[in-house]
Amino acid sequence: MSIDDLRPVTRRTLLAGAGAAGLAGVFSGCSNEGRGGTGGGTDKASATQVRPAYVRYAGVKPDLPGSDYNIPDAFLRYPADPVTAITQPPGDGKPINVMTFTNTPIPPKLEQNRFWQELDKQAGSPISVSLTPSVDYTQKFATAVAGDRLGDVFLVGNVPQVPQLLEAKATDLTPHLSGDNIKKYPFLANLPEVAWNAAIFGNKIYGVPISRGAISSQVLYSRADILEKQGLKAEVKNLDDFTELCKQLTDKRQNRFALAAAPTQFVRNMFDMPNLWSENGKSVVSYFEHEAHEEAFEILRKLWSAGSIHPDAFSGQNQDLKVRFGNGSSPLVQDTFSGWPSYLQTAVDKTARIGIIAPPKHDGSGQARIWLGAPAAGFTAISKKSEGRVEALLSYLNFLATPFGTKEYLFRKFGLRDVHHTLVDGNPVLTERGFSETQLGLMYQADGPWTIFLPEKKGNTEAEFNAMKQTCPDAIANPVAGLYSETNVRKGPQITEDITQVTNDIIQGRKPVSAWAAAVKKWKSGGGDKIAEEFSQALVASR
Repeated sequence: MSIDDLRPVTRRTLLAGAGAAGLAGVFSGCSNEGRGGTGGGTDKASATQVRPAYVRYAGVKPDLPGSDYNIPDAFLRYPADPVTAITQPPGDGKPINVMTFTNTPIPPKLEQNRFWQELDKQAGSPISVSLTPSVDYTQKFATAVAGDRLGDVFLVGNVPQVPQLLEAKATDLTPHLSGDNIKKYPFLANLPEVAWNAAIFGNKIYGVPISRGAISSQVLYSRADILEKQGLKAEVKNLDDFTELCKQLTDKRQNRFALAAAPTQFVRNMFDMPNLWSENGKSVVSYFEHEAHEEAFEILRKLWSAGSIHPDAFSGQNQDLKVRFGNGSSPLVQDTFSGWPSYLQTAVDKTARIGIIAPPKHDGSGQARIWLGAPAAGFTAISKKSEGRVEALLSYLNFLATPFGTKEYLFRKFGLRDVHHTLVDGNPVLTERGFSETQLGLMYQADGPWTIFLPEKKGNTEAEFNAMKQTCPDAIANPVAGLYSETNVRKGPQITEDITQVTNDIIQGRKPVSAWAAAVKKWKSGGGDKIAEEFSQALVASR
């Protein structure tokens, strides 16, 4: 199933989010930004009326046109004369209090932050941002809800009873955003249709989605320059090719380990495992129950015992993966396409080149299919207490969603020229100060459709675009992305954490491969079967 299967306006496409199987990914602190929000729609006729109209922005032509949701547009240069998208500051002069998370260091305070000061001017309101590291955001969000301290604008966290929470705490945006009403906010109307699934509950729009899609699909990065120096091919045609490549890249005397972390999803892709869930008639089945798991674990165990996986792979933070890849101590790492810019930034050797290795089927019978990233990485709501300012707040979010090629996008992403960025061959490149000051979590408040633009190093835009063309068109979608399970929200994180621990124990040899069957049985009885039942019911009701 491809993401194109989600495009028609049906009851199913209007169901929102993916519960804990989705938002848990958003708040994991990893660069793979999750798989959507939570929600549910009702009958097709009213849902069609609710859904925002889609009006694609045509003000800037891409150098490398993408294909709807499967491949983003790519740009080789930022326009020398950017389009002015916003003629009047969107704010109403009153402070806008925002609550969201960050995956980067907290920026300097307003008094020492030139970017923040300029943002207040362009927004037309003082912007107060409460930033929390993504790994801690769910707890922070739950505490804010309990204390009735949500901001004017807030990223919705992964907590139980999200539909009831939104009804009580969030402004119903349906009168402002449904159908053609959204055209008042043209850059919100430019967000992909299916991304809105994350914010529609009971035929009401409760937020603005953080659009992502295929860019959040996970692939295997390679240090193409290291492979080339060793005379190794970046293309692997079967399982034996992959394990041999890992063997050749591993050199303990040089403190080099082929893989920065266990390539668990890459190996699962080799065996055609479904993207979290698969359909079986009117039911859905977890990928945990796929028959090839034990064979896949044997491969991962061999990679671990051979020393091909970094010894610290199961500890530390996501940033450690980038450091190992950047300094060459681990030339292979699995991550999302959206991580490409940060891998460029962490490369110690400035001649380093990034490549992507597409997964082969384990038996060499062709190229395997990767898992397609979800259409949204969550959504932002507006507090019911701020309902009287809803138009100003939506205008602010519309400002944050201005697309590539506009003056506003240039400022949001790169700040002020010669302060936060310099021009290199005509393209903006962040300075150290720019990277520090611009990290206000704007991309987790609202954002335009993701584009591929990598001005830091020539050739990378084309490389990522071509890699996505190779792997994304037939990527496997998660069939329950857009459906809601309360049990998934309540119990999913814990029972998934338990089975992940068993996975790690098996790979590292602390438990036998046979332990997997018992772990899956425990997962099913602990809530997995109930989650599957609720997703199945939602899937049937959506058609």
